[in-house]
Amino acid sequence: MNEKEFESLMYIITAHTVDKIAARTGWSEDRAMLAFLRSQVYAVLEREESKAWHLSTTMLAQLFLDEQNGHLVWPEVA
Repeated sequence: MNEKEFESLMYIITAHTVDKIAARTGWSEDRAMLAFLRSQVYAVLEREESKAWHLSTTMLAQLFLDEQNGHLVWPEVA
């Protein structure tokens, strides 16, 4: 995947993940976005080689919430 394709994919994944975070926490979209962009989950997600972008936005939102609660454990990939 080239850089432009990855950037486009990241935009879509981030937007959908933030929507899920806002819905589950009751936070504003702005607050959810800022918190997600500052998270470990996002730091891993933005590295294409991590392949975290293969995870669903529901799973990414749950991982973010787990991180917020101090219990971030990445799923094993077969």
